[in-house]
Amino acid sequence: MLRLRTAPMAAIAVIAAGLTLTACGSDNGGSGKVATDTPSSTAPGSTGAASSSTGGDGGRTMAPSGGSTGGGTDAGTGTDAGAGHCLTSQLAFAVAPGSGAQSQGSQGAVTITLTNKGAKSCVMKGYPGVDLVGGPTRWPLTRGTAETPKTVTVRPNATTTFNIFYLPFNKGDGQEFKPKSIVITPPDETHSHTLPWEFSSVLLQDGATHPGTYISPVGSK
Repeated sequence: MLRLRTAPMAAIAVIAAGLTLTACGSDNGGSGKVATDTPSSTAPGSTGAASSSTGGDGGRTMAPSGGSTGGGTDAGTGTDAGAGHCLTSQLAFAVAPGSGAQSQGSQGAVTITLTNKGAKSCVMKGYPGVDLVGGPTRWPLTRGTAETPKTVTVRPNATTTFNIFYLPFNKGDGQEFKPKSIVITPPDETHSHTLPWEFSSVLLQDGATHPGTYISPVGSK
């Protein structure tokens, strides 16, 4: 008659621990590399350029003082199996109606819409790179911290958004900056798209630790 030998309890514990470690993966939650075709230059003392960052959730940030004006249409959270990241060439960019400061002296919010014009769903997570450009000045905007970046799946013809919160310039406040364009690089992309800036002058705070002009992550509400 055959007798079955049972493994010592200590050996079972070691095997179980090994299986547990194997099952645990790492997820840094970042959006990956974000860059522009023409690298942004950061002024001395600046808080850092979102457009030249290498992490979706890194970089110096600030707590925003205003809320978002929109979160997107038909763009869901989570990952669609097989969906790649959204290419710049796959997206249509626009400024949403109703953007801008609602009263004199108040902080303004410019909502940027990103529409998937491709035939397949695509995924984004993190902060886009955003530079405000006017004359010789190119200001890479810092990131707000009110919302945690999440994975956004954008189906064909669907739209998601992010926001640019800005502090309008008032005489006597400091240095006036008159942007002419917004240079946008989606998360994980190296190609940019440019939109016109059609709002008031901005208080230039490119060397400030907590500027009143900053951006929210893609998919923000």
